[in-house]
Amino acid sequence: MKTLAAIRSGPIQGVALLEVMLCSFLLASGLVAVLSMQTLALGNAQTSGHLLRAEWLLNDMLERMKANPSGFIATLAAEPNGRVRGHCESISGCTAEELAAHDLARWHQRLAELLPGGYGEIRPATLPGFPLAARLYQVRVRWQGNDQDYGFASAPDSSGMVAL
Repeated sequence: MKTLAAIRSGPIQGVALLEVMLCSFLLASGLVAVLSMQTLALGNAQTSGHLLRAEWLLNDMLERMKANPSGFIATLAAEPNGRVRGHCESISGCTAEELAAHDLARWHQRLAELLPGGYGEIRPATLPGFPLAARLYQVRVRWQGNDQDYGFASAPDSSGMVAL
């Protein structure tokens, strides 16, 4: 009859340790996958927030340009980045050109404040089949994305066209 020590010293020694190591590996892999999905979800939420702000700022400028076409036509030729004018925010008001310059300057400030590396540009544009008498402008909002794939060369953007 074999003793108890002889039975335990067989080839199955260390199986429990192997099982613990395998379970630890599987648990660690699952945790890493969950954390990476959480990071990806947070990045997508941040990108969505930036896109929402960019669209809001783009539509704000398009509406301001439609509301004051003569002021923007004159101001874009003279001061493409605008200039903040405090009296435009008072009851006394200001001229159409001053208001357009003020709106442009405040728009550029909001872009820089609300979007990482945010900037905007308004350029004259042409569109085939569109009357040449109307002045057509392309408004573009750009910002630096939060992914490593985005650099300033391929920054995400929002754009729209307005006829004045």
